[in-house]
Amino acid sequence: MKIDYQQLEFIDPILRQIVKDLEDHFRVEFEATSLYRMNDLGVHGQLPLRGTDLGCKDKNLGLVVQKYINSRWCYDSRRPRKVCCKFHNSGSGYHLHLQSHPNTRRI
Repeated sequence: MKIDYQQLEFIDPILRQIVKDLEDHFRVEFEATSLYRMNDLGVHGQLPLRGTDLGCKDKNLGLVVQKYINSRWCYDSRRPRKVCCKFHNSGSGYHLHLQSHPNTRRI
């Protein structure tokens, strides 16, 4: 299923910009594997939605995307260890975890 992510108004506008930046730059259409999670205490459980996971089985691509996004977006200047993109395997396969915060800004 394909969907126009930019029309999903329940997603934080900054997170939509990050996804657009990613897809425009790499010209790759990713599969959303997780969006809103009921009762989640993190970014996947907030409205507007501040977290999304995109499937990415190619480790090289995942690491390049992670570096690219984190070089262009600052998650929260007060917490420099937090990032907007993390490529990892949390048990269900490799994916890109994208997240935003009210303080997220383009660098």
